[in-house]
Amino acid sequence: MSPLRRSIALVALLLAACASAPVAPPPASKPVRAAAAPAPARVVPGEPLGEQGRRLFDEAVAAHHEMEKARAVDWAILERRWRAVLDVVDLPEGHFNLGVTLERQGRDAEARAEYQRALAGKPIKQAAVNLGVLLEKAGDRRGAQAAYDAAARDFPDDAISRARLAALYWQSGQLDEAWHQAREALLRDPGSTGARKTMIRVALARRDLDLAKLVALRLQKSAPDDAEVAWLSGLLLSRQGDDAGAALQWRKALALQPSLLAARVGLLGAAAKQERWGEVQELAARVLADDPSNAPVQLLLGIAERHGGKPDEALLAYAAAERLGAGKLPEVYLARGVLLMRDKGDCAAALRSLDQYQRAAGPVLPQGSPAPRLMRECQEQVAQAQAAAEAARQMQLEAERKAAEAAAKKWLSTAAPRP
Repeated sequence: MSPLRRSIALVALLLAACASAPVAPPPASKPVRAAAAPAPARVVPGEPLGEQGRRLFDEAVAAHHEMEKARAVDWAILERRWRAVLDVVDLPEGHFNLGVTLERQGRDAEARAEYQRALAGKPIKQAAVNLGVLLEKAGDRRGAQAAYDAAARDFPDDAISRARLAALYWQSGQLDEAWHQAREALLRDPGSTGARKTMIRVALARRDLDLAKLVALRLQKSAPDDAEVAWLSGLLLSRQGDDAGAALQWRKALALQPSLLAARVGLLGAAAKQERWGEVQELAARVLADDPSNAPVQLLLGIAERHGGKPDEALLAYAAAERLGAGKLPEVYLARGVLLMRDKGDCAAALRSLDQYQRAAGPVLPQGSPAPRLMRECQEQVAQAQAAAEAARQMQLEAERKAAEAAAKKWLSTAAPRP
């Protein structure tokens, strides 16, 4: 395997790790209806709302219903309506519905506070789930787990909280518990897409490709238009060695959800493996537009630019990858060493970069690493260059000595006294 291909293979592994990251869960917020019996947080008849509180509550629900029918929901107007309700009566359902309006306006911190106020008043399943989703979004997995645990405890038949818990356990590497929670969710809701997605991830993590395929086939039938399902199916096909099939699934995922970064990263890795450098440049640029801190993608962009005849641009991309990788991406030094050696003819600089690669990669290099061979080749070239330079210096000295002797002889012949 050439140094370039080995570097690409190593980066492809890093990209695969990036692509395995979970897709952010969508908001689960829904408004609570005042009199809809199936709603978990409905207003129970007989609660002391008072005449004005009841009227304002019903008007807020009716306003939301009319906006939905017109497909023009104005969350700012609904926010004012729910605040008016809460000015009259401190109602958990009012805090929850206010939280929904705030979340839909992108005011997550305020929404979390309202969901917490709602839950302080009474258990509301959707409030707990929504709070967990927002805490996940904020990176607080422990808080999210507590919210989902509360929903699962207070609502034993709830599947959503268990599916969310399954995903959290998978993210933390607790595969057995993730599988258990996913099964518990499916027992309560056999159509739980979230639970089956986690099962695919767990099966892939365990390298049980047959089980992952079985779950994926069922999910493709029940959720054919789910972008994440298409992405996971592509990931499975890639693990099975079907790069063409994986690319088709990832393109389908992007057609369904153009913002699905993991699918674009998958296509980028596939293009790099096949050395389609023009496509790599295009895909890498698009990924970096959404994820500018992705060090492996910066490295792939540099490799593609080098093969596009732009070594200087490649060196800039390598520098960015080195900075973003913070010492955790040794392949950048290998790629830079290859460029300096092959494209710049600067073996002295290449040796320094290859030495950095060996030190960053650890005491034991990956099996078949090209670095030692490249370093020997560079050292031989440096030694040959030094020998050639020394030979040239000696030739120059010899030429200067002969020239000096000739000049002295000529001077002596002209300076001698005539008889």
